[in-house]
Amino acid sequence: MATKLIQIKSEPGIKRDGTRLEGTGYTDGQWVRWQRGLPRKIGGYRSINKYLQGLVRELNAYTQDSLTYVHAGSSGLVERFYIDTTNNTSVIVDRTPAGLTVDDDNMWQFDVATLLSGGIPSPLLIAQVAPNLACLCNSTGGELYYGDLFATTPLLPLTLPTGGSATGGIVSVQPYTFFYGDNGYIAFSVAGDPTNFVGAGSGSVNAASQKVVRGYAVRGGAGNSPSALFWTADALIRATFVGGAEVFQFDTISAQTSILGANTVIEYDGVFYWCGVDRFLMFNGVVREVPNLFNLNFFFDNLNYACRQKVFVVKVPKYGEIWWCFPKGSSTEPDHAVIYNVREGAWYDTALPNGGRSAAQFPTVFRRPLMTGSVPSITATSYRITEAEDARITEEGNLRVTEDSNVSRYKLWVHEIGMDEVDGQTVQPIQSYFETGDIALPLLDGTNRSLQVLMVEPDFVETGDMTLQIQGNANARADTVSGDAVTFADTASTATEQVLYFKTQRRQLRFRFESNVVGGDYQMGHVLAHVQPGDGTTLG
Repeated sequence: MATKLIQIKSEPGIKRDGTRLEGTGYTDGQWVRWQRGLPRKIGGYRSINKYLQGLVRELNAYTQDSLTYVHAGSSGLVERFYIDTTNNTSVIVDRTPAGLTVDDDNMWQFDVATLLSGGIPSPLLIAQVAPNLACLCNSTGGELYYGDLFATTPLLPLTLPTGGSATGGIVSVQPYTFFYGDNGYIAFSVAGDPTNFVGAGSGSVNAASQKVVRGYAVRGGAGNSPSALFWTADALIRATFVGGAEVFQFDTISAQTSILGANTVIEYDGVFYWCGVDRFLMFNGVVREVPNLFNLNFFFDNLNYACRQKVFVVKVPKYGEIWWCFPKGSSTEPDHAVIYNVREGAWYDTALPNGGRSAAQFPTVFRRPLMTGSVPSITATSYRITEAEDARITEEGNLRVTEDSNVSRYKLWVHEIGMDEVDGQTVQPIQSYFETGDIALPLLDGTNRSLQVLMVEPDFVETGDMTLQIQGNANARADTVSGDAVTFADTASTATEQVLYFKTQRRQLRFRFESNVVGGDYQMGHVLAHVQPGDGTTLG
């Protein structure tokens, strides 16, 4: 075979399952995504609040008048602040309910419901907490609270119906609010009053045998809206409005499904995706498995199953992505993510930065994902409001502010902003790389010879220097041999810098591209390699 041109390209996604040679996907990568079938760097992240006192397990975000109000729930706290359009944050207000049962296993669920009765409609924060972190099927505890969404005062307790179970969670399906718990228990409020679960028009039912762990509003048809979906430990239940004395009808969509954790369900364009105990699932009218030939085993074999309730999901709609963040190996906090790209139909994964993340939220109006850190930082001084009428009042106003020294605090990060890690005045590059699948003459045309690379023509939308390294093996069981990393700049200043020269041969050959400079960014295009047959060595 004479010298020929080949395109450096593999199937979108990072294939972790099976052997390296059996597939056609990329074989390795970090902080990289796929768009139009080609790799590009994932965006950067910036810390905008370093003073969260608790390790956050749930975030709720609501935007009004250009301010995004964020509530964060941890083992013994509900903390509230807002973010403006320039990513500046207010001081943190403590909205923890009086008498809250503090427990390291506490998990929260938040939703916003509109109070329609008694005057002008007003948004309320509805909150549920129970010690569910160690066990999805926990049957103890369960408390409900509410408060004006924009207030800074502690949340107030809600009265549960006699025998009501609130160990599962809460969801708003306007004009009703539901809470749920053990033995398939689901209760709904009086229409238009999310604080009233005992008045005329409210009701409850035991719709299944197992505990209900998650609820979402779902589109209903004419005459049966509002509707909702409820996940139990082993079933998917649908509630549809029927009116009359019954108010809601409950039917089982699937009695043979599963759910890994309460925070593993997400809606994407009207379709619901979630993680079961051994596969990924979706509901678009029927329950279906989401095919995953790339990292299904990788996820379930590496998941720290004792921490399954810490797994959470977040979406990045701009790039068509759903991220399941999980504790990998012996980690006890989510430090890795498997990503399903709905638009590309691709699966890939990445390590999470800064030791991991503990919770996330995609506020649609704010348009950037929010994530909380799982590793505490030590701050020399932090300020917290303990009493206020409005968090927007300055510290010189009628607030009582306390000062704490040398306290552990958790950071809030805005993702998909810039291309670097920005923490205060410190700017760090983010390492991003991808490695193609194997390209080899025995695989291409049956010729039992090595493949020699003479030259590569880079084609990237690029900012900052990148490197190309040729990796390879003599056979499937031989050690990997890495060539020297060759640097190429975003702009070629001379003719000789327009292409990269090599004299490298491997029987099984892969290309590894990397960006690891401040401001570094890339989108891959039609990259070409000039190759020819090498020798016939089959041993490493």
